[in-house]
Amino acid sequence: MPIVTWSEEFSVNVRIIDDQHQEMLNIVNSLHTAVEKCADKESLQKLLVELYEHTQTHFSTEDELMKKHNYPEYEQHLHEHHVLLQHLNNLVAGVTDGKSPTFRSDYDVSSDWVLIHIFKSDKELGTFLNAQGVY
Repeated sequence: MPIVTWSEEFSVNVRIIDDQHQEMLNIVNSLHTAVEKCADKESLQKLLVELYEHTQTHFSTEDELMKKHNYPEYEQHLHEHHVLLQHLNNLVAGVTDGKSPTFRSDYDVSSDWVLIHIFKSDKELGTFLNAQGVY
């Protein structure tokens, strides 16, 4: 069962960002299912790497849009991205090394962070970009 299902309440009204968010949530849901089913280390690692790589691509997209349109909260938004990428990197390393006894809680923190970031920071970015004519 998905941990979260995409709905319009997640939309930031910028198509490329929304499309990437939907894919990110799909990966989060796949990872959640794998965790619930006590998947093997290799499966978890593969999904975490997929989430990390997708998140990097997504953040690059947002970064380009923020720079192009001189987003006033650029530095703060960028900092949030760095924090999540570091956290995801630590999750990948923990699974790879077999040294993550707190994987479940660390993973839950990452999932929650993604949702909070979308609902707060990305919604604000979307509003700003919409005012610049970006949809």
